[in-house]
Amino acid sequence: MHLGARSLKTGVAVTIALMAAIALGMTPPIMAGVAAAMTTHPSVQRSLRAMVQNIYGNFIGALIAVVVVIVFGDQPIVVGLTVVFVIALHLKFGLHRTLTLTMVTVIFIMSSGMTDNMQFLFEGIRRFSMICIGVVSATLVNLLIFPPHYEHTLYEQILEQTTMLFKWTRLLSGGASDNTKIKTEMAAFDSRKLKIENYYHWYKEERLFSKKFLLVKLRRTVIFREMITATRLLHHALNELDRNENTYRLLPSDFRETLRLRLSGLMTYHERVLLKFDGKIRRKRHEEQAKKDYCHSSELASTFFSFFTQNKTDDWLDVLPLISTIIDYSQHVEHLDQLVSSFQTYHKKINQIN
Repeated sequence: MHLGARSLKTGVAVTIALMAAIALGMTPPIMAGVAAAMTTHPSVQRSLRAMVQNIYGNFIGALIAVVVVIVFGDQPIVVGLTVVFVIALHLKFGLHRTLTLTMVTVIFIMSSGMTDNMQFLFEGIRRFSMICIGVVSATLVNLLIFPPHYEHTLYEQILEQTTMLFKWTRLLSGGASDNTKIKTEMAAFDSRKLKIENYYHWYKEERLFSKKFLLVKLRRTVIFREMITATRLLHHALNELDRNENTYRLLPSDFRETLRLRLSGLMTYHERVLLKFDGKIRRKRHEEQAKKDYCHSSELASTFFSFFTQNKTDDWLDVLPLISTIIDYSQHVEHLDQLVSSFQTYHKKINQIN
Protein backbone atom coordinates (compact mmCIF):
# COMPACT_ATOMS: atom_id res chain seq x y z
CA MET A 1 0.00 0.00 0.00
CA HIS A 2 1.33 3.43 -1.00
CA LEU A 3 0.18 6.62 0.71
CA GLY A 4 0.84 9.70 -1.38
CA ALA A 5 1.04 13.36 -0.43
CA ARG A 6 -2.60 13.86 -1.36
CA SER A 7 -3.73 11.24 1.19
CA LEU A 8 -1.67 12.88 3.93
CA LYS A 9 -2.94 16.35 3.00
CA THR A 10 -6.53 15.10 3.16
CA GLY A 11 -5.92 13.94 6.74
CA VAL A 12 -4.30 17.25 7.68
CA ALA A 13 -7.17 19.22 6.10
CA VAL A 14 -9.78 17.19 8.00
CA THR A 15 -7.89 17.70 11.27
CA ILE A 16 -7.60 21.47 10.77
CA ALA A 17 -11.27 21.77 9.78
CA LEU A 18 -12.41 19.84 12.88
CA MET A 19 -10.17 21.86 15.18
CA ALA A 20 -11.38 25.16 13.68
CA ALA A 21 -15.04 24.16 14.04
CA ILE A 22 -14.51 23.07 17.66
CA ALA A 23 -12.61 26.27 18.48
CA LEU A 24 -15.52 28.33 17.13
CA GLY A 25 -18.01 26.29 19.14
CA MET A 26 -19.75 24.81 16.12
CA THR A 27 -21.51 21.48 16.53
CA PRO A 28 -21.44 18.90 15.15
CA PRO A 29 -17.94 19.67 13.83
CA ILE A 30 -17.91 16.48 11.76
CA MET A 31 -19.51 18.34 8.83
CA ALA A 32 -16.46 20.59 8.52
CA GLY A 33 -14.32 17.45 8.35
CA VAL A 34 -16.58 15.89 5.71
CA ALA A 35 -16.36 19.03 3.57
CA ALA A 36 -12.55 19.08 3.86
CA ALA A 37 -12.27 15.41 2.88
CA MET A 38 -14.52 15.87 -0.17
CA THR A 39 -12.78 18.97 -1.55
CA THR A 40 -9.08 18.02 -1.55
CA HIS A 41 -7.86 18.16 -5.16
CA PRO A 42 -4.62 17.10 -6.91
CA SER A 43 -3.59 20.56 -8.16
CA VAL A 44 -3.44 24.01 -6.58
CA GLN A 45 -5.27 25.65 -9.47
CA ARG A 46 -8.02 23.04 -9.33
CA SER A 47 -8.28 23.53 -5.54
CA LEU A 48 -8.76 27.30 -5.91
CA ARG A 49 -11.33 26.85 -8.64
CA ALA A 50 -13.12 24.14 -6.65
CA MET A 51 -13.16 26.35 -3.52
CA VAL A 52 -14.98 29.14 -5.36
CA GLN A 53 -17.39 26.71 -7.01
CA ASN A 54 -18.10 24.86 -3.77
CA ILE A 55 -18.80 28.03 -1.79
CA TYR A 56 -21.02 29.32 -4.59
CA GLY A 57 -22.85 26.00 -5.06
CA ASN A 58 -23.28 25.36 -1.37
CA PHE A 59 -24.55 28.90 -0.82
CA ILE A 60 -27.28 28.27 -3.39
CA GLY A 61 -28.12 24.93 -1.77
CA ALA A 62 -28.16 26.39 1.74
CA LEU A 63 -30.36 29.32 0.66
CA ILE A 64 -32.87 27.00 -1.01
CA ALA A 65 -32.88 24.68 2.03
CA VAL A 66 -33.61 27.56 4.44
CA VAL A 67 -36.41 28.99 2.25
CA VAL A 68 -38.04 25.58 1.71
CA VAL A 69 -38.04 24.70 5.43
CA ILE A 70 -39.51 28.09 6.39
CA VAL A 71 -42.26 27.81 3.73
CA PHE A 72 -43.01 24.05 3.51
CA GLY A 73 -41.43 22.47 6.58
CA ASP A 74 -38.85 19.69 6.93
CA GLN A 75 -40.86 16.52 6.21
CA PRO A 76 -38.88 13.72 4.48
CA ILE A 77 -40.75 14.13 1.17
CA VAL A 78 -40.00 17.88 1.20
CA VAL A 79 -36.30 17.18 1.79
CA GLY A 80 -36.27 14.67 -1.09
CA LEU A 81 -37.98 17.05 -3.53
CA THR A 82 -35.61 19.85 -2.48
CA VAL A 83 -32.60 17.66 -3.23
CA VAL A 84 -34.04 16.88 -6.69
CA PHE A 85 -34.58 20.59 -7.35
CA VAL A 86 -31.04 21.47 -6.21
CA ILE A 87 -29.59 18.75 -8.45
CA ALA A 88 -31.51 20.10 -11.46
CA LEU A 89 -30.40 23.66 -10.68
CA HIS A 90 -26.73 22.69 -10.35
CA LEU A 91 -26.79 20.74 -13.61
CA LYS A 92 -28.41 23.70 -15.34
CA PHE A 93 -25.62 26.06 -14.22
CA GLY A 94 -22.76 23.56 -14.73
CA LEU A 95 -22.01 23.08 -11.02
CA HIS A 96 -22.03 19.28 -11.16
CA ARG A 97 -18.60 19.05 -9.48
CA THR A 98 -20.01 20.59 -6.30
CA LEU A 99 -23.20 18.55 -6.38
CA THR A 100 -22.29 15.85 -3.85
CA LEU A 101 -21.21 18.29 -1.15
CA THR A 102 -24.18 20.57 -1.87
CA MET A 103 -26.63 17.69 -1.34
CA VAL A 104 -24.94 16.96 2.00
CA THR A 105 -25.29 20.65 2.90
CA VAL A 106 -28.99 20.71 2.00
CA ILE A 107 -29.78 17.59 4.04
CA PHE A 108 -27.55 18.81 6.90
CA ILE A 109 -29.37 22.17 7.12
CA MET A 110 -32.89 20.81 6.66
CA SER A 111 -32.40 18.19 9.39
CA SER A 112 -31.78 20.70 12.21
CA GLY A 113 -35.28 20.03 13.67
CA MET A 114 -35.87 23.64 14.80
CA THR A 115 -39.40 25.05 14.64
CA ASP A 116 -38.69 28.75 15.18
CA ASN A 117 -37.97 30.36 11.82
CA MET A 118 -35.46 32.91 13.14
CA GLN A 119 -33.52 30.28 15.07
CA PHE A 120 -33.55 28.01 12.03
CA LEU A 121 -32.21 30.85 9.87
CA PHE A 122 -29.25 31.37 12.22
CA GLU A 123 -28.74 27.60 12.43
CA GLY A 124 -28.67 27.40 8.63
CA ILE A 125 -26.03 30.13 8.49
CA ARG A 126 -23.97 28.37 11.16
CA ARG A 127 -24.11 25.03 9.37
CA PHE A 128 -23.24 26.60 6.02
CA SER A 129 -20.27 28.27 7.75
CA MET A 130 -19.03 24.84 8.88
CA ILE A 131 -19.05 23.63 5.26
CA CYS A 132 -17.08 26.73 4.25
CA ILE A 133 -14.52 26.05 6.99
CA GLY A 134 -13.91 22.57 5.58
CA VAL A 135 -13.64 23.82 1.98
CA VAL A 136 -11.22 26.64 2.88
CA SER A 137 -9.14 24.31 5.09
CA ALA A 138 -8.65 21.84 2.22
CA THR A 139 -7.61 24.64 -0.15
CA LEU A 140 -5.14 26.22 2.29
CA VAL A 141 -3.54 22.86 3.07
CA ASN A 142 -3.08 22.19 -0.64
CA LEU A 143 -1.54 25.65 -1.10
CA LEU A 144 0.79 25.69 1.90
CA ILE A 145 1.67 22.07 2.76
CA PHE A 146 3.59 20.09 0.14
CA PRO A 147 2.15 22.03 -2.83
CA PRO A 148 2.14 19.65 -5.80
CA HIS A 149 5.01 19.92 -8.32
CA TYR A 150 4.11 17.69 -11.24
CA GLU A 151 7.05 18.51 -13.49
CA HIS A 152 9.43 15.93 -11.98
CA THR A 153 6.73 13.28 -11.64
CA LEU A 154 5.54 13.80 -15.22
CA TYR A 155 9.07 13.51 -16.61
CA GLU A 156 9.79 10.37 -14.57
CA GLN A 157 6.52 8.77 -15.71
CA ILE A 158 7.31 9.53 -19.37
CA LEU A 159 10.87 8.23 -18.95
CA GLU A 160 9.64 5.03 -17.28
CA GLN A 161 7.04 4.42 -19.99
CA THR A 162 9.44 5.01 -22.88
CA THR A 163 12.17 2.88 -21.28
CA MET A 164 9.77 -0.07 -21.02
CA LEU A 165 8.58 0.53 -24.59
CA PHE A 166 12.21 0.59 -25.79
CA LYS A 167 12.83 -2.77 -24.12
CA TRP A 168 9.77 -4.54 -25.51
CA THR A 169 10.11 -3.05 -28.99
CA ARG A 170 13.70 -4.28 -29.19
CA LEU A 171 12.70 -7.72 -27.94
CA LEU A 172 9.74 -8.02 -30.33
CA SER A 173 11.62 -6.70 -33.37
CA GLY A 174 14.42 -9.16 -32.59
CA GLY A 175 11.99 -12.08 -32.25
CA ALA A 176 12.88 -12.71 -28.59
CA SER A 177 9.64 -11.67 -26.85
CA ASP A 178 7.33 -13.72 -24.66
CA ASN A 179 3.80 -13.43 -26.14
CA THR A 180 2.05 -14.01 -22.81
CA LYS A 181 4.17 -11.48 -20.95
CA ILE A 182 3.82 -8.79 -23.61
CA LYS A 183 0.01 -8.96 -23.43
CA THR A 184 0.24 -8.13 -19.71
CA GLU A 185 2.67 -5.32 -20.41
CA MET A 186 0.37 -3.86 -23.08
CA ALA A 187 -2.37 -3.46 -20.45
CA ALA A 188 0.16 -1.82 -18.10
CA PHE A 189 1.22 0.57 -20.88
CA ASP A 190 -2.40 1.67 -21.36
CA SER A 191 -2.79 2.27 -17.63
CA ARG A 192 0.42 4.31 -17.42
CA LYS A 193 -0.59 6.29 -20.50
CA LEU A 194 -3.74 7.50 -18.73
CA LYS A 195 -1.69 8.38 -15.64
CA ILE A 196 0.76 10.39 -17.76
CA GLU A 197 -2.09 12.30 -19.40
CA ASN A 198 -3.52 13.14 -15.96
CA TYR A 199 -0.16 14.43 -14.72
CA TYR A 200 0.22 16.48 -17.91
CA HIS A 201 -3.18 18.15 -17.41
CA TRP A 202 -2.40 18.87 -13.75
CA TYR A 203 0.96 20.32 -14.77
CA LYS A 204 -0.73 22.55 -17.37
CA GLU A 205 -3.17 23.79 -14.74
CA GLU A 206 -0.40 25.05 -12.44
CA ARG A 207 -0.20 28.85 -12.53
CA LEU A 208 2.96 30.92 -12.10
CA PHE A 209 2.92 34.64 -11.32
CA SER A 210 6.52 35.36 -12.31
CA LYS A 211 6.77 36.39 -15.96
CA LYS A 212 10.27 34.93 -16.20
CA PHE A 213 9.28 31.46 -15.00
CA LEU A 214 5.95 31.59 -16.85
CA LEU A 215 7.77 31.57 -20.20
CA VAL A 216 9.88 28.61 -19.05
CA LYS A 217 6.71 26.80 -17.98
CA LEU A 218 5.01 27.40 -21.34
CA ARG A 219 8.03 26.12 -23.28
CA ARG A 220 8.28 23.04 -21.07
CA THR A 221 4.57 22.36 -21.52
CA VAL A 222 5.08 22.22 -25.29
CA ILE A 223 8.07 19.89 -24.83
CA PHE A 224 6.14 17.56 -22.52
CA ARG A 225 3.28 17.45 -25.01
CA GLU A 226 5.71 16.42 -27.76
CA MET A 227 7.30 13.83 -25.45
CA ILE A 228 3.87 12.30 -24.84
CA THR A 229 3.11 12.27 -28.58
CA ALA A 230 6.42 10.53 -29.37
CA THR A 231 5.81 7.98 -26.62
CA ARG A 232 2.28 7.34 -27.89
CA LEU A 233 3.58 6.72 -31.42
CA LEU A 234 6.22 4.31 -30.10
CA HIS A 235 3.44 2.51 -28.23
CA HIS A 236 1.46 2.35 -31.47
CA ALA A 237 4.49 0.94 -33.30
CA LEU A 238 4.84 -1.77 -30.66
CA ASN A 239 1.14 -2.62 -31.07
CA GLU A 240 1.62 -2.92 -34.84
CA LEU A 241 4.65 -5.17 -34.33
CA ASP A 242 2.68 -7.37 -31.97
CA ARG A 243 -0.42 -7.48 -34.20
CA ASN A 244 1.55 -8.36 -37.36
CA GLU A 245 4.27 -10.42 -35.70
CA ASN A 246 3.87 -13.37 -38.07
CA THR A 247 3.95 -11.18 -41.17
CA TYR A 248 6.99 -9.35 -39.80
CA ARG A 249 8.85 -12.64 -39.28
CA LEU A 250 8.10 -13.72 -42.88
CA LEU A 251 9.70 -10.61 -44.32
CA PRO A 252 13.02 -11.11 -46.14
CA SER A 253 15.75 -11.36 -43.53
CA ASP A 254 17.83 -8.51 -44.99
CA PHE A 255 14.90 -6.07 -44.95
CA ARG A 256 13.80 -7.23 -41.48
CA GLU A 257 17.30 -6.64 -40.17
CA THR A 258 17.46 -3.22 -41.84
CA LEU A 259 14.12 -2.28 -40.26
CA ARG A 260 15.25 -3.52 -36.85
CA LEU A 261 18.49 -1.54 -36.98
CA ARG A 262 16.74 1.62 -38.14
CA LEU A 263 14.11 1.33 -35.40
CA SER A 264 16.76 0.57 -32.77
CA GLY A 265 18.79 3.62 -33.83
CA LEU A 266 15.68 5.79 -33.69
CA MET A 267 14.86 4.61 -30.15
CA THR A 268 18.46 5.29 -29.05
CA TYR A 269 18.11 8.79 -30.49
CA HIS A 270 14.81 9.25 -28.62
CA GLU A 271 16.38 8.07 -25.37
CA ARG A 272 19.25 10.52 -25.70
CA VAL A 273 16.84 13.41 -26.37
CA LEU A 274 15.01 12.65 -23.11
CA LEU A 275 18.28 12.60 -21.17
CA LYS A 276 19.46 15.75 -22.93
CA PHE A 277 16.34 17.56 -21.73
CA ASP A 278 17.26 16.81 -18.12
CA GLY A 279 20.83 18.02 -18.71
CA LYS A 280 22.36 14.54 -18.33
CA ILE A 281 23.99 14.53 -21.76
CA ARG A 282 26.14 17.26 -23.26
CA ARG A 283 24.49 18.85 -26.27
CA LYS A 284 27.53 18.63 -28.56
CA ARG A 285 28.11 14.96 -27.65
CA HIS A 286 24.44 14.21 -28.29
CA GLU A 287 24.52 15.81 -31.75
CA GLU A 288 27.62 13.79 -32.70
CA GLN A 289 26.03 10.52 -31.56
CA ALA A 290 22.69 11.36 -33.20
CA LYS A 291 24.35 11.37 -36.62
CA LYS A 292 25.30 7.73 -36.05
CA ASP A 293 22.03 6.55 -34.48
CA TYR A 294 19.36 8.46 -36.35
CA CYS A 295 18.03 7.67 -39.81
CA HIS A 296 15.82 10.27 -41.50
CA SER A 297 12.26 9.17 -42.26
CA SER A 298 12.74 9.65 -46.02
CA GLU A 299 15.56 7.08 -45.98
CA LEU A 300 13.37 4.54 -44.18
CA ALA A 301 10.52 5.07 -46.66
CA SER A 302 12.81 4.73 -49.68
CA THR A 303 14.30 1.51 -48.25
CA PHE A 304 10.82 0.03 -47.75
CA PHE A 305 9.60 0.87 -51.27
CA SER A 306 12.84 -0.39 -52.76
CA PHE A 307 12.28 -3.80 -51.15
CA PHE A 308 8.58 -3.70 -52.00
CA THR A 309 9.33 -3.05 -55.70
CA GLN A 310 11.66 -6.05 -55.81
CA ASN A 311 9.32 -8.39 -53.87
CA LYS A 312 5.74 -7.45 -54.78
CA THR A 313 3.31 -9.35 -52.53
CA ASP A 314 0.13 -8.42 -50.66
CA ASP A 315 1.67 -9.60 -47.38
CA TRP A 316 3.92 -6.55 -47.42
CA LEU A 317 0.87 -4.29 -47.18
CA ASP A 318 0.27 -5.58 -43.65
CA VAL A 319 3.58 -4.01 -42.64
CA LEU A 320 2.75 -0.65 -44.24
CA PRO A 321 0.95 0.74 -41.10
CA LEU A 322 4.06 -0.14 -39.06
CA ILE A 323 6.32 1.69 -41.52
CA SER A 324 3.96 4.68 -41.51
CA THR A 325 3.94 4.78 -37.69
CA ILE A 326 7.74 4.55 -37.51
CA ILE A 327 8.07 7.43 -40.00
CA ASP A 328 5.61 9.53 -37.99
CA TYR A 329 7.46 8.59 -34.79
CA SER A 330 10.82 9.62 -36.28
CA GLN A 331 9.45 13.03 -37.30
CA HIS A 332 8.14 13.73 -33.82
CA VAL A 333 11.39 12.63 -32.16
CA GLU A 334 13.30 14.95 -34.47
CA HIS A 335 10.88 17.77 -33.64
CA LEU A 336 11.28 17.01 -29.93
CA ASP A 337 15.05 17.30 -30.30
CA GLN A 338 14.65 20.70 -31.96
CA LEU A 339 12.34 21.90 -29.18
CA VAL A 340 14.78 20.79 -26.48
CA SER A 341 17.70 22.46 -28.28
CA SER A 342 15.72 25.69 -28.60
CA PHE A 343 14.72 25.56 -24.93
CA GLN A 344 18.30 25.05 -23.77
CA THR A 345 19.52 27.85 -26.02
CA TYR A 346 17.21 30.42 -24.45
CA HIS A 347 17.18 29.01 -20.89
CA LYS A 348 20.76 27.90 -20.28
CA LYS A 349 20.51 28.04 -16.46
CA ILE A 350 17.31 25.99 -16.21
CA ASN A 351 18.17 22.72 -17.93
CA GLN A 352 17.21 20.26 -15.23
CA ILE A 353 13.84 19.03 -14.03
CA ASN A 354 12.68 20.44 -10.68
